Amino acid sequence: MAAQDRLTIHIRLPPALLKRLKLAAVKNDRSLNSEVAYRLERSFSIDDADRDEALKLLADVAAIIGGKMR
Repeated sequence: MAAQDRLTIHIRLPPALLKRLKLAAVKNDRSLNSEVAYRLERSFSIDDADRDEALKLLADVAAIIGGKMR
């Protein structure tokens, strides 16, 4: 990504959250910035396959619960 394609922002985070992000960055071999960007991107990227799988699992659970209640 070219420098002109990036925007700098400043955010305030609770110390505990910042600590968790820093630990995750080290664990995942990323910079803190990369870890935050990765997690933000991932939060927006639930694709149709994930959504369909979640709906299928919910339907299965509903069928099991419905079957036991009868």
